Amino acid sequence: MPVLDTLSTIMGLLLGVYGLFYAVIAVFGLKKRKNQFPETRPCQRIAALVAARNEEAVIGQLVHSLVSQRYPKELSAVIVVPNNCTDDTEGAARRAGARILHVDRDVHSKGEALESAFRQLLAEDEFDAFCVFDADNIADPNFFQAVNDALNAGARIAQGYRDSKNPHANWVSGASSVFYWFMDRLYNHARRTLGTSAALNGTGFMVSASLLRETGYDIHSLTEDLEYTAQCALRGERVYWMDNAITYDEQPERLRDALVQRMRWFSGAYQCKKYYFKQLLKKHSFPCVDMALVFGSVYFMVLGLLPLIMSAVSMIVYMAHTPEYVLPMLLLAAGSGLLSILAMQAFAILICLLERKRLKPMARAIVLYPLFMALWMLANWASILSGPPKWKAIQHKAQTPDMEREMGGNA
Repeated sequence: MPVLDTLSTIMGLLLGVYGLFYAVIAVFGLKKRKNQFPETRPCQRIAALVAARNEEAVIGQLVHSLVSQRYPKELSAVIVVPNNCTDDTEGAARRAGARILHVDRDVHSKGEALESAFRQLLAEDEFDAFCVFDADNIADPNFFQAVNDALNAGARIAQGYRDSKNPHANWVSGASSVFYWFMDRLYNHARRTLGTSAALNGTGFMVSASLLRETGYDIHSLTEDLEYTAQCALRGERVYWMDNAITYDEQPERLRDALVQRMRWFSGAYQCKKYYFKQLLKKHSFPCVDMALVFGSVYFMVLGLLPLIMSAVSMIVYMAHTPEYVLPMLLLAAGSGLLSILAMQAFAILICLLERKRLKPMARAIVLYPLFMALWMLANWASILSGPPKWKAIQHKAQTPDMEREMGGNA
């Protein structure tokens, strides 16, 4: 028992240091958000790029939001890259006003489709920068202008604010929205406050043509956003944060879809750990160590689980030898669990308040947020044990985003 207690204490301390690292950085996210880049005259040639697979239902809505940008039409374009489609994604995108670009080789992932598109478009030398979106997004009317301002200030790669189309649909979409608001405020905004590199979040990001010519888009994992962030960190290229470049992203409304998504993401991070973890640690720069800790999360998952198991074993053995303490120990365990649940619910409330989201429509998501995150952790373990799930389309539907500004908030 002393050996178990000692090991549990050591691993608990390591996990505490890991958590403290993120907690200290998150404190800087409490600083009020404000636009980092001054507004400038439109001059950058910007292309929106959408790799789409069986997105006929929603692609038109995204394209409409992009062709309707408050930005000179002669300086912008909307390019859809249909790949492996069995529906009329191409026709829907074309009717909405998009230019169609076909991949020039067989592709099996979003990253491969983007690589094909970037390579073809760079050869044409028509654009200064590319903005990457998912087909189920809606872009804020000022997105291109925000990108123009970032480029004129010297940014070569930047992540925009990832908001939600459907945070009030049900508790699953609401809890997922809370997670992304957390990433916006206490991850990316916090790192901008510190003057260090943010992270790409999969959609609503910008990359300049000049950077792509230097790096290419050589992606091998399921998480092309994190992998390219790591590549930029290794080069010393800062990922900037554009909190006024807003993308409304559709969150899954079925729990199964949310968990499958999570398994894919964690599997991709696990792949990146094999490719980049040691390289990042050798660089000794903050952005590199920051990304190494993201990819090394699998180690900390083990560190987090083993102390719980050992504590449970220790408690069972202790209660077996001292039956009079069974009830007090069970009450202590129940109390600790309840405090953890309340703390996570309080955290969800804090995120909503910081981002000025209305609490009443988010009530179910806030109450069930601890369950949502616990299931996400189980999905992470499932991806380690069984590998990434096979690709399966998640059904999207065209809908108007729950614009917080129209509902009394300010996204």
